[in-house]
Amino acid sequence: MPKIEIGINNVDKIYHLIAYFTLSVTWLFSFYRKPTLKYVIVICCIFFGIIIEVLQQTLTTYRTGDYKDAIANTVGILLGFIIFNLILKKITVNSY
Repeated sequence: MPKIEIGINNVDKIYHLIAYFTLSVTWLFSFYRKPTLKYVIVICCIFFGIIIEVLQQTLTTYRTGDYKDAIANTVGILLGFIIFNLILKKITVNSY
């Protein structure tokens, strides 16, 4: 029986976005009492995503790096940063 593939092109980009959203939000909430670190965390997460893509392309024969993955990673991180700030703002306003 022939295999029929029904799927969405580039659905893995959604997985990248979710994974890096989770990564950034986790780190941001881990250090929420040190607000000066939030920009460092975001920058480090972005560099991490880019480095992983470059290493996949250069060091492996079974994985490929993709700039679209790096963009999806960055979008996930920035979305996580925005959500983190909104939640933190709401918590801060409600605590007074």
